[in-house]
Amino acid sequence: MEKYQEVEVKYPLLNMHDVVSALQRHGAIKTLDCQHQLDIYFTPKHKNFLDKEYVTEWLRLRKTENNNTINYKRWLPEDEIVKTHCDEYEITINDIHAMELMLNSLEFREIIRVDKTRESWTIQEVEVSIDSVVGLGCFIELEAIEKVEEESISKILAQFDSLINLLGASIGTQDRRGYPYLLIELSKGENK
Repeated sequence: MEKYQEVEVKYPLLNMHDVVSALQRHGAIKTLDCQHQLDIYFTPKHKNFLDKEYVTEWLRLRKTENNNTINYKRWLPEDEIVKTHCDEYEITINDIHAMELMLNSLEFREIIRVDKTRESWTIQEVEVSIDSVVGLGCFIELEAIEKVEEESISKILAQFDSLINLLGASIGTQDRRGYPYLLIELSKGENK
């Protein structure tokens, strides 16, 4: 895999405080302390990312206190329901307002905003993030720190399972669609 690919999984987390304690107990190194993140998702006019049953692409602007980024993800394998990894391109931007104006001028439309707080740790070459998402609750995300060869994806996914067990994480069904999709579905239910 090249440096612009990643392997990650995400689950609803039912026992955040227990997992944080377990991370500390097992010597995880804290890398991000309660950062507020506002993620704004866009889709181009010519290619609506939401047209597929299982969304495979996201374009996101992220606003934080210290840093603003634009990020594009394309989940792979594209034609499979179960995605194992993704192409990811992320760039730091100085003027996020200008970037929003640019996207609007190019006929990208905003689809949803995700408001969350994130804390992150590293343990066993894995970044473990705990997100508190407004409207959705708490989630745990595990991401391989090192970029990996495609042949080793199954080994990394097994490592994620081992870490979930080590941390005693009580989890729900794996989220394969992302926060934007979950929030869009939630708003559809509320509008009925």
